Amino acid sequence: MSTPASPSYPWWLRLSRLLTPQRLSYAWVAGGGLWLAWLISLILGPGNFDLAGQVIGTDYLQFYASGITLRQGQAERLYDFEYQAALEQQIAGPGLSSFHAFITPPFLAWLFVPLSSLPYAWSFILWSGSSLVLLWASLRFLGSARPGKTFLWSLCWYPVFTAVSFGQNSLLSLLLLSLTYRLWMRRQPFSAGLAASLVLFKPQLLLGVAILWLVDWRKDWKALLGLLTGGGALLALTLALMPEAASEYLSLAANFLPGLIYQEQFPLYHLHALRGFLILLLPGMTSLVEIVALIASLAAVVIFVRIIRRTSPQPAIQYAAAISLTILITPHAMIYDWALLLIPAILFWQCFPQLQRYWRSIFAILWVVTLLSGPLSYLQQKALPVVLQVSVPIYILVLASIVKMLTQHGSAPDRKSNANPEPPNMQ
Repeated sequence: MSTPASPSYPWWLRLSRLLTPQRLSYAWVAGGGLWLAWLISLILGPGNFDLAGQVIGTDYLQFYASGITLRQGQAERLYDFEYQAALEQQIAGPGLSSFHAFITPPFLAWLFVPLSSLPYAWSFILWSGSSLVLLWASLRFLGSARPGKTFLWSLCWYPVFTAVSFGQNSLLSLLLLSLTYRLWMRRQPFSAGLAASLVLFKPQLLLGVAILWLVDWRKDWKALLGLLTGGGALLALTLALMPEAASEYLSLAANFLPGLIYQEQFPLYHLHALRGFLILLLPGMTSLVEIVALIASLAAVVIFVRIIRRTSPQPAIQYAAAISLTILITPHAMIYDWALLLIPAILFWQCFPQLQRYWRSIFAILWVVTLLSGPLSYLQQKALPVVLQVSVPIYILVLASIVKMLTQHGSAPDRKSNANPEPPNMQ
């Protein structure tokens, strides 16, 4: 299929003429300001707390505590919230006013056993540095031709900043899904499935990839087999080494996690997913929220399947679409989980370099939305009974625009003649 030289943009995406180098420099200023303010707050804060009185690393406290729990041979208490709260108070100090529950599968705690042998602050520094290394490796796995510049641009994106500053594991998910892509593209499907199985500490982030492989299961059955094998191995190891923790987690997953985001103290303004959007928009209407979210997710899956069939055999486009779908339909995607969208950003840019003006507009919109949506939702929560979280509807509009572009430009240029395409470069 031939590609038009000048694609037509929807009116709300005709931003590239406004994205001058001077205006794009604002992203560097904002991103640098976030990192600098955060670092100053950590350095000048008392003990294990920043200047705002929050424990440094925020969510990292739960992971550090889980590592200590296993190191002390008390795996059965991983999901004992009273015990974990007391342990976190002991780790952080008397200024801790919040509780960060460990609610991920128990095998993830193994990762933090060696890290928990260090003092908390040094452990968090090591984890944060490792996260940045994971980000760099992810860009390499995705085939970024200029990973240095892409890395710096990635640091300016708010989800990446929150992944590090919150002490979260999203950049580990990014690495594993990028490695999955690399192995899958190299026609090592079983290994790709094994790599993907390691993301099962957040199984909701595998939705798009699993659907992608199921759609063309005759071709990707080895990848599905690898996923099942890896998942089975993790389950067997957990049952053998931590049977009580495994049993407690299964109970937690069945009885507590489905309603977690309905808890009064849950920070919905940080949840950027369909369910979160609907809960804020339709407070108190739990059944309606779940029905509408399910119908919308099924509709998105149908559209995704149609795209997959139309873009075959263009696996890079298919994988980018799978990750994009995941963020839309997952029941639980916090702001830091949006760091996974670096995968489709890089892959779409590489597959359609002739649409660079379009992609710049897309990236600019998502950059602004992810930076402002959370604070705007938080302020609305304080003042209004109903909250319109702008990130999700704008993300849907962006995806609809991309679907239209894929329909118009469904055949990407021959990547053999463009082996090292430019990564996202907004200048």
